[in-house]
Amino acid sequence: MLRSLNIDGVHLYSATEIASISGLQLGQRVTTANFESARQRIQATDLFATVSYQFKFEGSVPPKYDLVLTVVEDDQVYPMHFERLGADPAAIRAYLKAHVMFYSDKIPGTDSIVDRYKKNVQDFLEQSSKSRTPIKVKANVARDENGNLNVVFYPDAPIPNISQVLVSGNEAVDTGVILRAVNEVAIGVPLTDARVKMILDGAIKPVYASRGYPLVTFPKVENEPAKTNSGVILKVTIKDGPQFKFGAIRFKGKGLEEDEVRSAVNFKPGETYNFAKMDNLRVELLHKMKRRGLLDGTIDPETDLDEAKHLVNITYNVVPGEVYKFQKLDIRGLDATSQPVIERLWGEKVGQTFNPDYPDFFLKKVQEQGLFDNLANTSSDYSAEPSTHQVTVHLYFKGGKSPEDKKREKKEEQDRRNPYPYVN
Repeated sequence: MLRSLNIDGVHLYSATEIASISGLQLGQRVTTANFESARQRIQATDLFATVSYQFKFEGSVPPKYDLVLTVVEDDQVYPMHFERLGADPAAIRAYLKAHVMFYSDKIPGTDSIVDRYKKNVQDFLEQSSKSRTPIKVKANVARDENGNLNVVFYPDAPIPNISQVLVSGNEAVDTGVILRAVNEVAIGVPLTDARVKMILDGAIKPVYASRGYPLVTFPKVENEPAKTNSGVILKVTIKDGPQFKFGAIRFKGKGLEEDEVRSAVNFKPGETYNFAKMDNLRVELLHKMKRRGLLDGTIDPETDLDEAKHLVNITYNVVPGEVYKFQKLDIRGLDATSQPVIERLWGEKVGQTFNPDYPDFFLKKVQEQGLFDNLANTSSDYSAEPSTHQVTVHLYFKGGKSPEDKKREKKEEQDRRNPYPYVN
């Protein structure tokens, strides 16, 4: 008789479901053959890498068994993603949860499991679709725009391109302004969730944020076939939300002088919040830090929205890092005669705080002095070694010729024309 049944190793699934699929019930007469059958039934779900069992028994009549089933879940599981199915993903998940035994938000990418979920997604669409020919579903493991693996469920049909975007509900921002920002990233590209997210987060939200509306939302996003071409029309409903103003502006950390900060800030509390102004200040201050050798310096704005007062309080968190020093000059593209000229002109000394603006400034001065010809493609970059905080500057000269080079070439040309220079 089975006196007790315990399930070990369960994380993603329900122990109650596993006990149910085992076919064992407390109080039934059992033998080890029943235990092996239970193990095989659980293994047949394809959800577990291994299934094993152990038991103890009391030698009464009939014997009383205490059984432990141990499962090792498949550690290669992936989130589910629903692409272009024309249904609310939350509704699909709710249906799957009600109809798929051992439902989980993350599933193995094996054919049997993916097919099991795909069949139920197909059933949901057929039951909820108003069309006589509902979408046929395909599924496979694929990487998203961030490189993460997902089990993607999508229509068995070519991805249509966006041919038009329509917006509605917007009051704070003119429709033309929104569409000009949207069309650059939307028209003519495939309709995917990643593209829609880019349109909403990467194109529309910045337009609103620059006008003081950081809480803009999109309560409805739909698409429908275009009537004049084979593309689709993306329809976005916008809810502006309230307009915010700048609140408190604070700075934490080191690496910047108070006068530098004060002179750079071009907005103040009470003005309409503008994300672009907030970020431009970050970029400008970061540039100031780098000019002082703080190449690893970071400035991260932290925003705190006071929704009651409609204020955006900003804290700039400043982390300077170590100061980098100039160590070596690497000149490429010049011959042995021209290179020393540049080395003599170079102003920074070894051990001096490195200013990343200086190399380009130096090349511009070289061009202005006319010491070399053909410097239109001259460029510079640098390599910084984090372990020593030393910098090597690379200067690239393409065809540059010094006055000495030109004088020598002129003489060589004359010699070629007159092979006997000492004969009149």
